[in-house]
Amino acid sequence: MQANSIIISNGRLFEPGHPLHKQVVSISIEKGLITSIDTKLNNSSAEVVIDANGSEIRAGMFDLRCQLKDPGLEHQEDLTSGTMAATAGGFTGIAVQPTTNPKAQTKSIIEYIIKRSDSFLPMVVPIGAATLDLASDEITEMYDMKQAGAKGFSNGDESYNSGGLMRVLMYASSIDTFVMSHAQDKYLADGEVNESETTIHTGLKQQPSLAETTQIHKELEIAKYAKCGIHFSHISCAESVNIIRRAKEDGIKVSCDVSIWHLIYTDDKVLDFDSNFKMTPPLRTETDRQALIAGVNDGTIDAVVSDHNPHNIENKLVEFDYASFGVTGFQTFYPIYNQLLIKDIDPETWYERTVVAPRALLGIEIPHLTVGSIADLWVADSNKEWVFNKKSNYSKSKNNPFWNHNMKGACAATVRGQKVEIFNA
Repeated sequence: MQANSIIISNGRLFEPGHPLHKQVVSISIEKGLITSIDTKLNNSSAEVVIDANGSEIRAGMFDLRCQLKDPGLEHQEDLTSGTMAATAGGFTGIAVQPTTNPKAQTKSIIEYIIKRSDSFLPMVVPIGAATLDLASDEITEMYDMKQAGAKGFSNGDESYNSGGLMRVLMYASSIDTFVMSHAQDKYLADGEVNESETTIHTGLKQQPSLAETTQIHKELEIAKYAKCGIHFSHISCAESVNIIRRAKEDGIKVSCDVSIWHLIYTDDKVLDFDSNFKMTPPLRTETDRQALIAGVNDGTIDAVVSDHNPHNIENKLVEFDYASFGVTGFQTFYPIYNQLLIKDIDPETWYERTVVAPRALLGIEIPHLTVGSIADLWVADSNKEWVFNKKSNYSKSKNNPFWNHNMKGACAATVRGQKVEIFNA
């Protein structure tokens, strides 16, 4: 809904470096702008009044990697359901992969996504296809898509071949745009699960971490030659962290993100053949998980993403070998951090990896809780207990390991400009 005036009272402001960081405040919003932040209770009237009840008021999170499948695969997710799920997760911005049907590889589809999502609360940022149909050597009309509003380019969950990546990076360098890579050597990555002693007895095809690390090595060399930055999406293993850490120390323009799932789970989860744990890249070992957490903490890993990838039930309720890769993630993102990661990654670092860095990578303005700024925030209730089920789920899909599980931590309200949603999960 939309409101000309909004008051959020009795909330703890959370913004590292802010003079009122962690203090209880009331925030007034008029016509989409923050007009006052007061440490005293605001008794003024407004169209919408939200009692934060001691919960944190934070700048809205930005998801650097998700899939919404619209246009063409709306039975899995569309822009309406996907943006509502993101809003319910505390995201005020999302970067959507080009994994639509047809692929987001033309100016008209980029314009469709932007126009179609304009009325929804989160900022929807299209990531255009880098090569035709995400599979060929031929690059797309990247410049036209950038002019239409694409903030970067990717091949979704498909890896680049060397020639295609060279062309993409050379052209991307000339138009100053962002390139994302799903780093997997397709000849080494022909498997459903991680290659390890844990999974060897499952009978499932295995995928070594070498499939990822060799591709990162190769693509870094191509990026250096092309004099263009490169971003590695959802890295999954310790050696990838080490390679990227060394590359950053050497001054190479490289960045990366990790999915929240690889920060909490390991490959033992596939032993029950639950297809909700079939992800790309696959879940790795505990050594890898700890290295990924360390990478988040020391800044080697720039962003943490939901990797939201919805699928209809027919794609998941089959034998593990035949199930699609992917898991939803918007609404479980914050409660996962609140329940399982807060002891490993402090809230200030989490704020940097989910609010600041994702936007900085795409050149998008970073929101601040200051007078005169556009309202871009959410209320994070760390004590709220709820069940993730059909009643509380806003996505069209339910391929998530926490389905029908008790959760702790929820988004109580989200605001961007004059748009506001209040949730009672």
